[in-house]
Amino acid sequence: MKATLPLRSFSASCRSQVRPTPTKSLRAKNTQTTQSSRRWNSSTSSGNAFWTTSRALVLATVVGAGAYAAASRSSASRSSASRSSASAVAVTKTAAATAKEPTYGDIRQFEKAIAELRAELGEDAISTDNDDLHAHGYSEWSTVNAERLPVAIAYPKSTEEVSKIAKVCHKYRMPMVPYSGGSSLEANFSAPYGGMTIDFAFMDKILEVHADDMDVVVQPSIPWMQLNSDLASTGLFFPVDPGPSAKIGGMVGTNCSGTNAVRYGTMKDWVINLTVVLADGRIIKTRRRPRKTSAGYNLTGMFVGSEGTLGIVTEITLKLAPIPDELRVGVVTFPTVRDAAAAAMQVIRKSIPVQAMEIMDEVQMNVINRAGGTGRTWREEPTLFFKFSGTTAQVADSIQNTKKIAQDNKSTSFEFAKDDQEAHALWSARKESLWSNLALRPEEGEVWSTDVAVPLSRLPDIIGAFLPT
Repeated sequence: MKATLPLRSFSASCRSQVRPTPTKSLRAKNTQTTQSSRRWNSSTSSGNAFWTTSRALVLATVVGAGAYAAASRSSASRSSASRSSASAVAVTKTAAATAKEPTYGDIRQFEKAIAELRAELGEDAISTDNDDLHAHGYSEWSTVNAERLPVAIAYPKSTEEVSKIAKVCHKYRMPMVPYSGGSSLEANFSAPYGGMTIDFAFMDKILEVHADDMDVVVQPSIPWMQLNSDLASTGLFFPVDPGPSAKIGGMVGTNCSGTNAVRYGTMKDWVINLTVVLADGRIIKTRRRPRKTSAGYNLTGMFVGSEGTLGIVTEITLKLAPIPDELRVGVVTFPTVRDAAAAAMQVIRKSIPVQAMEIMDEVQMNVINRAGGTGRTWREEPTLFFKFSGTTAQVADSIQNTKKIAQDNKSTSFEFAKDDQEAHALWSARKESLWSNLALRPEEGEVWSTDVAVPLSRLPDIIGAFLPT
């Protein structure tokens, strides 16, 4: 067994390469080393190999035992680290489970805050009228309403007055809820803890227009439709278009979109900077007007869509877009909602630059006809509404490509507005849909409305899922 193992003896030729023979001067200085070397040489030259199989096995056993010991220590260390990590997670979960609800002042403290604000801002600046409280705390078209109403309504006229309100409310631990248009569908302005609702009704002005820079500075309570009407003479417009009654402050708070989002994006894409009053009354500006995106923290993006929970927006600088040379509105009907949804998905996939695209089923078209608010009778079939805008050539090309996709998806009609007045009438069918539903609801009935979102490829599926079988 020993003779057959392929263990190579440490030969003289290998020794000469790995451990050279000491020179004469070294032997003179270190006789003991030289003698040891001679003993090593004599043992190997005699043909008895030092690295026998037994010795090699012993060495392998020692090395293996050392490796096992090292691995055991490493495993123990990892196990300890794992237990520490699990303990940290458990502590975190326990802390989250025991987190307390926010603590606000009681009604006596709220009354002190109201009295102090009336003394500082005037009696008319703070309302406690019951009808006023109900109007600011309840909405008949909101999916959800809080069980409580606000305690008072404040009507500031400037950023400085908002700061004073915030300082007093902070002092008395009184929650604050910003309010502009009140058109939210999902209780964004509700007051679940009571407190002070801050209505910007008197802060509804355009402060500055920079036509050459294509931006405008506004206060939060200006309606977006009024803003565009006032900007018409500049050749510019603000393209985000939610419900007709929406105002800029609420649009910022909810990061709203609208029918033009297909082409122009949502609110976050059009806000340059904000003036914000923080909860303790401090006033900050999130950035300046130059459109530099990588200039420190994106504070603007943090406040857009925060629904008033991080601060109270009192001034907004918005980007503007050029009014298109030509605008055409088209209405296309389909035999089924799935066909209409498939056509809509394909229009987007083909990168056809439509300005807006909306879908309504036959039930909704029937509701619009019964409500009679658009001045005409519509075909009660699943319908796609399109806006095409741009140069004359761009619009013609977009219409041609859209017609081809509509025909491939079994469209039954494709009509266009002949002029701006008819275009407004056509598009008003979409804009009036909520009010049409409200007008036709049964007595004591309620309307629940909300948004759903799916990946683009699943659009036909989700619409088909709600169809009667």
